[in-house]
Amino acid sequence: MLLRDPDLAEAPLVGLSESYQPGLTDWHAHRRIQLMYATEGSLTVLTEAGSWVLPPSRALLLPGGLRHVLKLRRRAELRTLYLDAETDWITTPAAPQVIAVPALLRELILAAVEAPWDHSIESRSGRLARVLCDELVMLEQEPVHLPELQDSRARKLAAIFYAKPAERRSLMELAAEAGASLRTLERCWKAETGLAIREWVQQLRLMFALEAIAAGARIGDAAFEVGFENPSSFIALFRQHFGTTPARYFGERG
Repeated sequence: MLLRDPDLAEAPLVGLSESYQPGLTDWHAHRRIQLMYATEGSLTVLTEAGSWVLPPSRALLLPGGLRHVLKLRRRAELRTLYLDAETDWITTPAAPQVIAVPALLRELILAAVEAPWDHSIESRSGRLARVLCDELVMLEQEPVHLPELQDSRARKLAAIFYAKPAERRSLMELAAEAGASLRTLERCWKAETGLAIREWVQQLRLMFALEAIAAGARIGDAAFEVGFENPSSFIALFRQHFGTTPARYFGERG
């Protein structure tokens, strides 16, 4: 539980530095816009609309009032900024956005976390906050999002892949286990997520691999763990989604 409530802070931008152990946090929400950045480790942010992976090279901008929960496979160090949406420094995001964190933005985040919670907008901390928000506006959103399903049968099929991303049984067999025909589930999937089931499963495997690599796994090991036939197929899909290789994305980790 937080000892201080960032929603009640005097300054328009304040921050918290927290350590998290493996597991799930409670569902919660904040009035302010949040910017989450893991300096060590990685985490997945779950909302009722979908999931977002947060490796160390990326940050997540979360709209105010959105309920969410954090899932961690290993220990992580998180720096979270809370921005007052009533200021004219930043446009409130309509949905969570994953953004790249270049060196300048990283240093601004670390400095903002240390700022006093009662600083004025004319102070050094206030000026740094303005620069930080300017940098956020210039960055592009990155596609690290997995839409959630609402249909109960679709959710049952999705749960199978969440529990075992490397599942090898046929979709027809798994659909029967979920209590619907494959054709019915395909229609449901497309309507609710905009993706075919196989595309959604690929996205899920990609996200699980992201989590594993960010937690320290080698790229090839992560690919096999989540169900890719070989590292080459994983790297090809990764490049398709992110425009770069996993090694470059994670700073040349082997």
